[in-house]
Amino acid sequence: MDLKRIGLYAAILAGVVVPLYALDVGGWTLLTNDEARFPAMARDIVARGHWLAPAIAGTPMLNKPPLHAWLIALASLPGGAVTPRTAALPSILGALGIVLGSAWLGARLFTPPAGLTAGLLAATTVGLFSLAHVPLPDTTLTLAITGAMCAFVLAELEGRRGALVVFYGATGLAFLAKGPVGLIPLAVGLVYELKSHGRSGVRRLLSLPGLLLLGLLTVPWLVLALHTGGHGFVRDVLDQDFRSTYFGSGARQWQRVAHPVKLAVEHLVPWVVLVPLAVWAALREPDRERARRLQLPIIWAATAFLLIAISERQRWRYYLPLVPPAALLVAAWFHGLRVRRATAMVATACLALVVVALAVGGRYEAQKRQRLTAVHDVVQELKSVPAPAFAIDSPDIVFDYYADRPVIPLTEYGSFERAPAPAYLIASETVASRAPASLDRLAIEARVNGKKFVLLKK
Repeated sequence: MDLKRIGLYAAILAGVVVPLYALDVGGWTLLTNDEARFPAMARDIVARGHWLAPAIAGTPMLNKPPLHAWLIALASLPGGAVTPRTAALPSILGALGIVLGSAWLGARLFTPPAGLTAGLLAATTVGLFSLAHVPLPDTTLTLAITGAMCAFVLAELEGRRGALVVFYGATGLAFLAKGPVGLIPLAVGLVYELKSHGRSGVRRLLSLPGLLLLGLLTVPWLVLALHTGGHGFVRDVLDQDFRSTYFGSGARQWQRVAHPVKLAVEHLVPWVVLVPLAVWAALREPDRERARRLQLPIIWAATAFLLIAISERQRWRYYLPLVPPAALLVAAWFHGLRVRRATAMVATACLALVVVALAVGGRYEAQKRQRLTAVHDVVQELKSVPAPAFAIDSPDIVFDYYADRPVIPLTEYGSFERAPAPAYLIASETVASRAPASLDRLAIEARVNGKKFVLLKK
């Protein structure tokens, strides 16, 4: 394939994907504590320089490593403040990197046209498009996993053993994005080597410089978090969060097989209907070398799915790492067909319709979020009086982020009553109805994700 043709493919990919993803950057209102957490952590970094242990309302956030917060902070440093646009920028760039990595893998494993198709398919999945617009670490995680698999291809299929250092480095960055789930590339590589070479394959994955780099990227944060959080970090994060969330559920979770499948399927819409055909064709591939290359996305998808599906906590966004291998399989299947001109035109038209649907759907989602969330009046009141703010049964981090001030979460009224007056309390409508008569119910309400909250003051 000549450079001119490759340049054309790159231009097509950029011409379709960049405008689609650049549309409405930062326009999605944050609905949950999870969505607001990393922008709030980044604000602490920018305002106070707490790079190692960024905090929210004075409490260091140790349940997730801080890589995504660092990226938001870096995007925000030129302007000196975290804004909706700078908070969303790392997710957008991460999604574009995932698309580029999928295209590169498709070209290396199969052909440049297959690479173009893989990139377009990844970009037009509902999962990647949606998560690119919210400041969550899942795009950063998936980008690091994709980068690790690019390095693995160079090392395993092209004999560039030095690429294993990059493989371990990218795996370390994946860990810094979201904890133990970032070690998925190691599991994928190990399964692939065992499948391809038996027990001797384990040695092919060894790289002392790579392992050292992995340790340098993971161990210092664990030591720092342990020093900062003490026994609470061991109990709440290492045991309850890391172990139980990612690897702790055991056989009980297999009684709920349908739910993980549902979450994975939703990520891969609309191309999920083609995935079974692609997997079936890959498993029946007669050409030995092509079959060997097709094994990688199959093992990647299967290993990632199993590790996520057995976890205690199931959330839709956790299945984003399935997008690149699914896109690779469908692209390889499509380009393995004897596609006629009319079929290619129909496929192009379908892709164009999906792009338009995503653009329209993204704008609708942005407007829907604005309708579901209205915090302006509460934020203005909190900014007008320098009194401490607390929250019970409400998304404290969302209010913390939009008010640009600490909002301390509480579990019961006693703690709030012991706080010196004046002080604010943000509570759900249900909790506010049971508030003591000593509290003033201000004529100020808010909505977050469609739920009503009330501002109380003493």
